[in-house]
Amino acid sequence: MNAPEVVRRYAATLLEAADETGATAAVQRDVERLLETVRQSGELAEFLANPLTDSQAQANILRELFSGKIEMLTLNFLRLMAVRGRASIIGAALGSFLDQVAEREGIISAEVRSAVVLSEEQCQRLWERLERRSGRTVRLDVQVDASLRGGAIVRVGDTVFDGSVNTYLERLQARLAG
Repeated sequence: MNAPEVVRRYAATLLEAADETGATAAVQRDVERLLETVRQSGELAEFLANPLTDSQAQANILRELFSGKIEMLTLNFLRLMAVRGRASIIGAALGSFLDQVAEREGIISAEVRSAVVLSEEQCQRLWERLERRSGRTVRLDVQVDASLRGGAIVRVGDTVFDGSVNTYLERLQARLAG
């Protein structure tokens, strides 16, 4: 089984267990906070990603860090992944959990990388177009990426709309060379 499939299965298992216990909203809040914690703490991310760290030690540290702060279901899920040697994909599994919750609620995420800061009006127009085109509620995540030189790249699921100057120049160069 490939890594993305493993990640999806773990996330689906957590979602199913949360649904069965009526704790989906609480687990979702836990997952959002945990992802933010992992993003902010480079040490925690490194610790989880380190293949040389004993899996039981990872599970014990997770218990110490989060016991009493998150739902027992969420904590047990983290510990299970660690014990099974999957601590390095905890972040991906948590992200997949949120994606599956959003999917079920008819929400899709759109990642926008723009060379410059987009105005509120530009974001609103982009959001409206994406919702109209997809027929679903869109959660927009806009980031500035100065390496694009100009334009923007929008990713919705597996679909990428690339309007960046970089891509335009690459295509122009290929046409001139070919």
